[in-house]
Amino acid sequence: MTLTRDVSHALTKARGIEGYLDSDPALRVRYARAKHLRRVARHSNNYDLTSRCNLFCEGCFYFEGDDYKRAKEEFDLLKWRAFFKTQGEQGVTYANIAGAEPALEQRRIAIAYEFIKRGCVFTNGTIKIDPSIGYAILISVWGDELTTAKLRGGGVFRKALRKYQGDHRARVMFTVHAKNVDQIPAVTRVIADHGIKISFNYYSPTESYLDKLARNESNDDKFFRLSSQDDNLTLTPEALVRVRNAIDEMIDRYPGLVIHSHAFNRVITQPEGIYDVDPETGIARNCNGKSFRWHQTYRVDLNVSNSKCCAPNTSCKSCRLNAIALGSLMFQQERFLDSLNDFRNWLDICDQWGRGHLLESDPIWSVEGETGPLPIDAGETARYAFG
Repeated sequence: MTLTRDVSHALTKARGIEGYLDSDPALRVRYARAKHLRRVARHSNNYDLTSRCNLFCEGCFYFEGDDYKRAKEEFDLLKWRAFFKTQGEQGVTYANIAGAEPALEQRRIAIAYEFIKRGCVFTNGTIKIDPSIGYAILISVWGDELTTAKLRGGGVFRKALRKYQGDHRARVMFTVHAKNVDQIPAVTRVIADHGIKISFNYYSPTESYLDKLARNESNDDKFFRLSSQDDNLTLTPEALVRVRNAIDEMIDRYPGLVIHSHAFNRVITQPEGIYDVDPETGIARNCNGKSFRWHQTYRVDLNVSNSKCCAPNTSCKSCRLNAIALGSLMFQQERFLDSLNDFRNWLDICDQWGRGHLLESDPIWSVEGETGPLPIDAGETARYAFG
C-alpha cells in the first residue's frame, strides 16, 4: 500500500512538473540539469580530515562542542588511501572535505580527489590548496578586517583573498552574523573586486555556545572569548530581516559573482527556522546533513560518526548552514510545486548548489534539455530523501 501511494504521488508530481515545462519550455534545460545535480549530490559523504586548526573562531561549530573529542586522528597515509579507495568503490558521488582546517593535511585531500572526482574543501583560506586538486574551494569569511581579526584570532581576511585571487576553484562563503550585518555591502564589494565568486552562510550556533549564553558563562581563551547574553553572534528575527534585505541587494548588484539565489535567501531567513525539529530529541527530521545510508560523516579516525549529522554540535532549531540547507532543499522538490514561480525557485536553489560546489569546467553545465514526456523516477524522492 505504501509503495502504491509513493508511485501515485510520483505520478501526480511528474504531471505537475510536465505542465510547468510545457508552459515555459526554456525550463527544460534547467530541469534536466537539476536532476543531474541531484544525482551528483545523491551519495555525498562528509570527511573531517584533521582536528587541528590555525585559527580560534568565536563559536566555532567544530570546537565549540565535544563531538570532535570522540576520535583520535589517524596519521597513516596508507590507511587514508585505503579508506578513500573504498569510498570511491562504494559509489560516493561527492566528497565534502572539512576539518577543523583541512588545508593543513593536503596529502589527504589529494588522496580523496584521486578516488572521488567531485567535491569541495571547506577552508579558512590561510593556506593555498595545491592547484592539482580539482575540488571547489569554499573559503570562510566572517566580516571585514577588524571583525575577522577579533572573531578568528588572526588578521586573515585579505590574506585569504590574495591567495585565491584568480583561482577558478575559489568561492567565498561569507558567514553573516549579528556582528557584521552592516558590513555585508562593503565586504561583498571587496571580495567582488578580487574577482572571486561569493555565496553567503548564516551563522548557526552550537548547542554548547547557546548553553554558555543561557548560563551567562564566563569567557575562555579559545572559542568563547567574546560572547555574552547581551552581545553575541546569534541572528535575531530582526537581524534576519536585515540580512535578507542586504543579501538580496548584493545578488542584484553583482550578478555572476554572487552565486546566491533570492529563493534560498528567503527560505533560510525565516525566523522560525527551516527544519521540522522533533521536540523530544531536538533533532531535525527533514535535514540533508543527517547520517543515514546515502549520507555519512567520517571522523578523523576514519570511522563513521554515530552523531546526528555532519555538523553534530550545531543546534538543529537555529541551523542555517548553507551547504546542509541547500542539499536538503534540493531533495524536497515537493515544497516547490504549488506554482510555476515556486518551481522556478527550486531550480534556482539547485543551480546555487551547483555553482557553489562544482567547477565551471564540470560537464554538468553542458547538459541539454529533455524533450517529450519526462521519465517518471517513481522511487527517487522516497529512496534518497533525507531525514
